[in-house]
Amino acid sequence: MTDPGFPAFGLDGDFTAAWLAVRRVADLAACDPLALSPAVTDALRGLLARNDHARRTQARILYRDAAGVLVTLLAKGAPAQARAARKALADALATPGKPRMAAAEAVGGLPLAGIVPPEPPAADTAASPTTLADLLSRAGADPSVSPRRAGRSLVTSARQPGRLVVVKCLRHGEDPVGLALEGAWMERCAALDFPAPCHVPAPFRDGGAMLWAVADPLPDIPGRDGRGRCLAYVAREDYFRYPNDPCPEDFDGEGLCATLGRAALLLGWLAGRGIVHEAAIPLFHNRVQRERREDAGVYDWRLPGRLDRWLASSRHPNFGVSGLRDFEHLVCLSGAPGRLYRHLGNHFISLLLVAGSAFRQRDPDLVGRGPDGAPADARHLFDEAALARIIETIFTGYHEGFAGTPAAPPFNARELARRMVEEMGVDRHMTELLRVADQETMTDDAFVEFLTSRGLAPEAARAHARGAADVELVTGPHLGDFNNRTSLPELNEATAAAVAACLASRHGREYGN
Repeated sequence: MTDPGFPAFGLDGDFTAAWLAVRRVADLAACDPLALSPAVTDALRGLLARNDHARRTQARILYRDAAGVLVTLLAKGAPAQARAARKALADALATPGKPRMAAAEAVGGLPLAGIVPPEPPAADTAASPTTLADLLSRAGADPSVSPRRAGRSLVTSARQPGRLVVVKCLRHGEDPVGLALEGAWMERCAALDFPAPCHVPAPFRDGGAMLWAVADPLPDIPGRDGRGRCLAYVAREDYFRYPNDPCPEDFDGEGLCATLGRAALLLGWLAGRGIVHEAAIPLFHNRVQRERREDAGVYDWRLPGRLDRWLASSRHPNFGVSGLRDFEHLVCLSGAPGRLYRHLGNHFISLLLVAGSAFRQRDPDLVGRGPDGAPADARHLFDEAALARIIETIFTGYHEGFAGTPAAPPFNARELARRMVEEMGVDRHMTELLRVADQETMTDDAFVEFLTSRGLAPEAARAHARGAADVELVTGPHLGDFNNRTSLPELNEATAAAVAACLASRHGREYGN
């Protein structure tokens, strides 16, 4: 191996010289990684671990390129080079700030040949006509119990003890493929050998089509599809129990830890087989501008942006006491490795947000601002040590599911727990703005309806003239101010480090380095 003179550039000091040196080595690595000496790897590790250039605006690019060289050595270098690169990347992932995010982003591009997604199940959108009473009876519902509403579903007890019958309705204008896919995924997942208990409901199709067309008017379910299409299934009676259900008296931190650890294991295990749950919880940077943003306001945890309505988004996660939920959001992975990197991060950040929300649910009314305008302070509801254990368990479970072995977090769980309590425990960021540009896309009626849906009284909503001025709305808590940075960047950093560690371990298992 040759030494291109990289260490001689004095990486302890000059930013420009370091950048030029890293670019030179990156070009060489792309052409002939075997030509790089161990001294180059050592120098790159030192550059990333020291984080000397943290205050430079373009430092992340420097660190990204340096980490990219290490990833090239990990993927294409000789065994000794790969081992040294893996150690250097692990050190970088343990360095808070720009080196961690840059190293994680570089590792996110690692190829994983062992993940071979299955073919997605077929979605048959044909619907058999029926009445609600007939459907419930044939699906096994208890006729003595009246159905109750749960979101867009009707739920009732089954004649079989410990079971529910659920009728999930298609919304007006919604593509029925999603609902049909949910039933098809239920049937597919029922045959999987999950690594931990995961209840999969059984769709009721009576030998025919997956969907049903219920002609009855259902006033409890507004906004239904005009043809009354729905999916019927039988589930365990705790299917709608969430890990963060309000529990002022009987909060069980160990039970929460076990539930979230199991959810992490299941999500990681499926992702390791090319099946990704795309909506563990809804994640948005900015809901209010969804209609005119190219990204539809969807949150990208790789960027340091504010997280919209974190507590509300965490309220009904698609993982619970019985296992995973809402199978319509399962997809077979395709595309570049970076897409997997983002999906895994969505899972991890969702699990952490739900963990934080569970402590807030010990007093769900303590939220927002007091009469004096001071933000609600709910930090006393948190158990910082318990939260740190939950964070560690989430990472260990996800790593075991995805990479095949448990591992310790590549970040300080106790420090992350401390920062989560600081930011999730005080509702400092409560407002958003409905910009004039967003108002102009609405009708007058839609404008008033939007304002009332965000908490304004109808009289107050009608007092605003559409298009006259931006309207401030109290919709939080959020993590960060409107159109600003996140108030909890440590959450994004830990997510990046966790995902990169999972990907690097899986790569090492597949390629033996």
